[in-house]
Amino acid sequence: MTESSLPTGRRILIAEDNDVNLELICDMLSIHGHELIIARNGQEAVDMARSHMPELILMDMRMPVIDGMEATRQLKNMPEFADIPIIALTASADQSSIERQIGADCVEHLGKPIQTKELFAAIARNLKG
Repeated sequence: MTESSLPTGRRILIAEDNDVNLELICDMLSIHGHELIIARNGQEAVDMARSHMPELILMDMRMPVIDGMEATRQLKNMPEFADIPIIALTASADQSSIERQIGADCVEHLGKPIQTKELFAAIARNLKG
C-alpha cells in the first residue's frame, strides 16, 4: 500500500476517552484531510454517529457511560449503520477479547498503542474509493 492509495477526506468518528490516544489518532488522520468527529464516551459515540453519519467509526472498547461493545451493538441495530465499518480499538489483544469485538459487529480490531501503519491499512481495507 502506497501513501497515495490511502483514502483521504472521509468523515470518521473517533470514540476515545483517553486524551493521549485521541490526540495521537487525530494527528495520524489529520494529515489525510479527514473530517474527524470526536466522541468521549459510548453514548456520545451513538449520538454523534446519528447526527453526523460517519463513513467509518474507530471505537474504543472501554469508555464511560456505555462501553464500546454496547455502543457498537446499538449502532448496528439501526439500519442506517448496517454497512458502516466499526473498528475496535483496545489494549485487550487476547483472542477472546478480539472474538467478542468481532461478535459485536466490529469489522476488525486494532491494538493499543495504535500504530500508524496498522491504522492506515485498516482504513484502506474498510473505506474503498
